[in-house]
Amino acid sequence: MENKIEKVKPQEFIITFKKLLLDEHTHNILVRGYFDDDKLLFVFACLYEMTGFNDGTIVIGNTTVPHEREFLRRGIRESIPKLNLSDAFSINGLTVNFTQWKRNRDFQFGFDKDFAIFHPVQSVLDTQDFSKFCNALKNSKAIKNILITTNDFYDTPEKLYPYIDSALILDTTQVNEEHQQTYKVIQSNLEADHKSLPY
Repeated sequence: MENKIEKVKPQEFIITFKKLLLDEHTHNILVRGYFDDDKLLFVFACLYEMTGFNDGTIVIGNTTVPHEREFLRRGIRESIPKLNLSDAFSINGLTVNFTQWKRNRDFQFGFDKDFAIFHPVQSVLDTQDFSKFCNALKNSKAIKNILITTNDFYDTPEKLYPYIDSALILDTTQVNEEHQQTYKVIQSNLEADHKSLPY
């Protein structure tokens, strides 16, 4: 597994992520990084540019549809209609719908989907729901499962490593001055808690 964890800058991320989407041996991809909006933006941009990735589902966890809708709107910088859990809608040129992983932990789903984006995944990592979440991941029959972390400031997402084929860490810390400042704040907050950066 070690050789499948890569920390990459934006341009490398695009190239590597697209290769993983085309690799028939890669089913589960974990996307990590300190900047939540960047991860969403890059993942959806790559999916949009790829032929054959048109129809997907966004698998939400301990959050609501309006909250996730707002998260996506901010990350992708595109307005998203008000909708209910199973409504299909267009986002960045892709047709998607929402589902909850808790509804899919006991049976298979996503047979007709090109991709399933599990977002956010952070809230289940330290709970008794972790094994149930892993069951839901196993039950996804989408061509690609893409797990995207939020608030990724600790090493807890490493618990997912046995369940994924590849992990990409999107490094956008140097993209602009605001990111550089935020990165310094993250670093100093962790140091104040006697912890170090996870990557």
